[in-house]
Amino acid sequence: MKWSFVYVLSFVVMAMAAQEKDPKEAIIYIDTTQGHVLQEGSSGFNVRIADKVWSYSHPDFKAAVHGLKPGWLRYFSGTMGDAFNSATGLYDKDYALMFDHQQAYFKGYEFTQVKGPHRIIDLYHLLGEVGGKLIVTINGYSETPKVAEELARFCKNNNIEVEVWQFCNEPYFYVPHRERYWWNDGYDYAAKMKPYGDAIRRVFPDAKLALNCSWDGIWGFMKEIHSYQEENGAWWDVFSKHSYAPHVGGREPFEKAYKRGNTKVIEATDKTAMAEIERYTWQGVPMIITEFGVWNAPLNGIYSAIYNAEYTLRQLAHPNLQYIGSHEISNKYKPAINRNNEILHAYKNGLRINTDTMRTGVKIDDEGNALALVHEATNNTSYTWDTKIQGGARVEGLKGTQVEAMYARAFKGINGYDYLLVTNRSAISHNCKVMLGELPLSGNVSRRYMFSEIPANQNIPVIEDEVSANPLNIPPFSVVLIKWESNVTAAPATPRIYKISNVENGVLLHWWKRDIAQGYQVAYGTDKAHLNKVMDIQGCANTSITLTDLKKGQSYFFAVSAYNSSGKSEFSSPVHLTHQRPKQPKIFKTARRDTTLTVMWESVANADGYWVSVLNQERMVRYDAKNVFGYRIEGLKYDTPYKISVTAYNGLGEGPASEELVLTCKKHIPLPPRNISAKATANGTVKLAWIIQDTINPHVKYRIYRGEKLHEFTPLADGIELNYFEDKSIKPGESFYYTVKAYNEDGECDYYPNIATIIKVDKQLRIEVSEIQTHGEAVRIKIKFTNIKLDGDIRYGVAISDVSYLTEEEVLYESDEVAPDYFWVSIPKSDFKTARKYAIKGFVNTNGKSIYSLPPHKTLKL
Repeated sequence: MKWSFVYVLSFVVMAMAAQEKDPKEAIIYIDTTQGHVLQEGSSGFNVRIADKVWSYSHPDFKAAVHGLKPGWLRYFSGTMGDAFNSATGLYDKDYALMFDHQQAYFKGYEFTQVKGPHRIIDLYHLLGEVGGKLIVTINGYSETPKVAEELARFCKNNNIEVEVWQFCNEPYFYVPHRERYWWNDGYDYAAKMKPYGDAIRRVFPDAKLALNCSWDGIWGFMKEIHSYQEENGAWWDVFSKHSYAPHVGGREPFEKAYKRGNTKVIEATDKTAMAEIERYTWQGVPMIITEFGVWNAPLNGIYSAIYNAEYTLRQLAHPNLQYIGSHEISNKYKPAINRNNEILHAYKNGLRINTDTMRTGVKIDDEGNALALVHEATNNTSYTWDTKIQGGARVEGLKGTQVEAMYARAFKGINGYDYLLVTNRSAISHNCKVMLGELPLSGNVSRRYMFSEIPANQNIPVIEDEVSANPLNIPPFSVVLIKWESNVTAAPATPRIYKISNVENGVLLHWWKRDIAQGYQVAYGTDKAHLNKVMDIQGCANTSITLTDLKKGQSYFFAVSAYNSSGKSEFSSPVHLTHQRPKQPKIFKTARRDTTLTVMWESVANADGYWVSVLNQERMVRYDAKNVFGYRIEGLKYDTPYKISVTAYNGLGEGPASEELVLTCKKHIPLPPRNISAKATANGTVKLAWIIQDTINPHVKYRIYRGEKLHEFTPLADGIELNYFEDKSIKPGESFYYTVKAYNEDGECDYYPNIATIIKVDKQLRIEVSEIQTHGEAVRIKIKFTNIKLDGDIRYGVAISDVSYLTEEEVLYESDEVAPDYFWVSIPKSDFKTARKYAIKGFVNTNGKSIYSLPPHKTLKL
């Protein structure tokens, strides 16, 4: 972003004025004897560009990534990933049809149809250019463990290193009290994700796996996951969560939002919050945060910039925090010109556009500026020093509290500099004495900062200057980065090979640049444990080489090390490639929808891309799918057989084609049902229900599938014309999973939607919400119960959850009127917010154990 000289000068004048208003004296202590190791590249971003003009190859998105230099990015991320096909890199209509909010996914379909697929290989190569890492979120909603396994195999075949595999974006939204049945609770989610974890570990036995457990402070779903862990053991080894702690439903005045942010940035990151997480996982659990933000509109501007920076720093104070990412990169460095309507116009009119030529420019917002300051420190370090502030200001928090206004964290750099980051949420300027160990930090330091005297201000520039280290001025409402030359010279950190390919005359390698390197050594050989050939490449910026002394048909391992006058790094983890044409792929899944055919195949090693061949009676067409493991073929004719095959290629040529499959597009392939539930009855049967969404295609019926194991189904019944079925064949002690497909004369829908786990009932016990009264000043809820043993300490009540959008912690209300087989609970109407939706469960607690009413839960909206 370019700022006018006058505008920047006005901020410099303001900074000087702020310093002249009797700054508060404070001391920043950097304890160089205490701290902990950090993952290099600990701070990064979620990514959401599916419904923007940008793709991973778009010049302006690449400029944004190079500008922000994230330590990591997430593929494929956010709610938009729930209907994303990781094989094709596109949105799939049948995936979208599994959900109740489909329009966003259909929009993603339109965008990627015009601009092309979002390929994981392209994102990984872009990350390699900035030394960034990759976290993958598995789409456990609409994809199967087989697809997850093939995604992992694709990563292995392409030497893509994944730091953590996370399962589903926000699974806690897909439970019965939100009228969704992907999983009945956190226990069921943990059970249903295990086949995905097993699939990934068949490819990567040492893969790091993460369940997505919670929002900050919302522990119910996580507690249910913990019950699975207690009973079966944890098959995962990383805890993950999202955080929008200052969010509220609706809009609140700035003053209230400001107080909320001041409280929540501390509350969501303190030792108490971590202790709660460890209580329901295990001591020292490795943690990643793949989304966080403010999400409170009045705070947008300098305050949200400070919050994002401070939240990152406070979480990095926990030794078990491995990776933390803001939501999201293209909302920090965003398209300056919105060209979305041009994409939608192109889709509507069937136009082909090279969207990489549709330049947008890059607009940097306040959060982007703040996080760029943070990343300069966090992503050039592998160690953080314990840091504290004495004498800092205090500001107002919620409920009349006063909370600390400043935070500081220091980092030992790996690039010749050390860093200190300071945030200030107060209107008070501070002059800080900076103690580095037992001595004051001396000399001049480089300072980059953004500040405002008014916390609601937006579009704040970053100012750079060189100042004396002591005293260090921290302006009001600011994020301040200072750096100074380290007194310890060091060898470069270890680089990583992020791209490797066969070319006509050898093998081409690309690796991470190391800023303090004077050169690199590339070691290679046929024995992984003994890389006996070494090439020396001088110059920090020379980060690629073509090795030409290789034999055709021979397998090689490659590693790289960086060096300077202080020493040499360790060699990177070896990557593997065979110097030959790729082998034969195998198609494992096909799907039909309208005039398109989708094929997915098992990727092969040494491939740089794939040809998809389509043959009918008239002609052969070949499509260059690039480097993916799935492709959607467009514009075909109905009732015409097509022979489909897939061939892998690299710089040495093509391998053998897969076996041919014959597929035919049919006009009336039915739309799938969705939201399948399975509820046990008192007489031992199971009642299934689902939503019918096909009102177009003729003669649609439904086929019931059942299986003892997840994703292993056999047909149970067909010819069903309504939206329910009762399984009367289940025997006592049996337990099954269920799903449903639609079919007619043209065929069966190609994907099954969610898998229903039986909601079990006790034949004798019953609790149900039977009546809700909303007249007067209170909401009155009647709960009926039967055959519950009432002895000892007994409590009766209801659990209320706000399910309007974000999950909130359940609030319990106890009964004020109890009869032998029912009770009433009265709740003031003032406890409910207008136009919000609440799920209601009844409970009876005897001797510390609660029995709840079962789904589907009653809901209330005032």
